[in-house]
Amino acid sequence: MRFRASRSVSLFAALAAMLAAAAPIARAQSLKALRAQEAEEAALSREVGYTSSVCGTSIDASIDWRSTSGWPEGESLASACDGALGAIEAWCRSGAGKARAQSISNFVCAGDGSGPYLRGSTFRYGASPGDNGFSDTASYLEGLN
Repeated sequence: MRFRASRSVSLFAALAAMLAAAAPIARAQSLKALRAQEAEEAALSREVGYTSSVCGTSIDASIDWRSTSGWPEGESLASACDGALGAIEAWCRSGAGKARAQSISNFVCAGDGSGPYLRGSTFRYGASPGDNGFSDTASYLEGLN
């Protein structure tokens, strides 16, 4: 009986040691993902700041992280949404779209490939990997005029 109890304790100790060794790896991956998200949010905030200055209005930026499950690791989501922001800037520079563009107060960058969509004061762009969204967004905005 003592042998079995001792063996069970040894197995439990080995399992606990393996889990303890794996915990820093899991935390490191989590920290890496968290830092990547922070970098994406900062990049998007910079881009939206420029768009705000061009349009003469204040636009808040956010990333819909729930939509990014299939987004390729290492590819910038903020960069993929930048073309959509460029199209909004062009719309602001045009006489026809400026008043409408100034009503945008929220920009949501998503990674679901759904494209551009304006609802109320929120402009949502669902990016696709490898596409910057300028032409899709410009066409969409032209259709709103």
